Amino acid sequence: MEFWLSVWRSLIDASPHGCRVHLTGGEPFGDCDRLIDLGLRAKAEGLGPLEKVETNAFWAREERLVRERLRALDAAGMGKLVISTDPYHQQYVPISRCRLAARVAEEVLGTGRVQVRWRDWLVEGFDTAELSGRHRRELFARWASRGRDRMNGRAAIRLAPQLQHKSGAEFADSPCREMLLRSRHVHVSPGGWVIPGICAGIVIGRVSAKRSPKAANRLWSLDPDVRAIRRRLAADYATRPIVGTLVKSGPAGLLEVARSAGYRPRAGYAGKCHLCRDVRGYLAGRGLGAGELEPMWMYQDDAS
Repeated sequence: MEFWLSVWRSLIDASPHGCRVHLTGGEPFGDCDRLIDLGLRAKAEGLGPLEKVETNAFWAREERLVRERLRALDAAGMGKLVISTDPYHQQYVPISRCRLAARVAEEVLGTGRVQVRWRDWLVEGFDTAELSGRHRRELFARWASRGRDRMNGRAAIRLAPQLQHKSGAEFADSPCREMLLRSRHVHVSPGGWVIPGICAGIVIGRVSAKRSPKAANRLWSLDPDVRAIRRRLAADYATRPIVGTLVKSGPAGLLEVARSAGYRPRAGYAGKCHLCRDVRGYLAGRGLGAGELEPMWMYQDDAS
């Protein structure tokens, strides 16, 4: 608990113009007592605001429990409840639980404090585990074609191949400078990895409860605060093989780096992020990009 409170403090310290904290997953309700306690302690310290808590609602089995937990989170300073519901989640979580969580949340918190991904699916959706593999893939492709999903992580492997593609050359002159260096949005994973913006699988550092004199590698050291990590990134990003290349020339530039390591470009890619993730998966699978392409479990699904 103390570690996460220290991370929360460091995020505020790194954001003099305001910091909003969003607790997401994994699944924060996997340890609901700890989640509530974290909110209460942060509120007592005046660390807020806890802007959002995001859940897939797997735990919403009965109304009494939902109401009890949401009242506790409300008292702990939670601003909004975000419910993840879409064809992909409903392969594993019954949609009835998402509907129950949304209904009770609107009663307890008010409609303005409940956010659902996606509202249209919440209304018309169903449990996709019941579909055959072929019909499920067809359904996933239809929803992914609406352009609301980032083709990163598993989406790049499972969904992107079913969408319309463009050649890698069409993503030239599209550097990632703003997202990697100037975005005020960062994720801090349970392992302490600091992820820039929405670029899952790329890290710019790792937070630790205390500074370590020995770096895990030469790209970054274990730091007790996010501000130190951001300052170091601003000073040395050009020396980092992955981040430096993406800042300068985007995924098309990283594609050329991968070519020199034996990567064979695909006929096309569903978007800039798909190209980036595919190339990163290739590099990570060959032990390249250590210290930047982390954590390694994020690349274990790559077929290449």
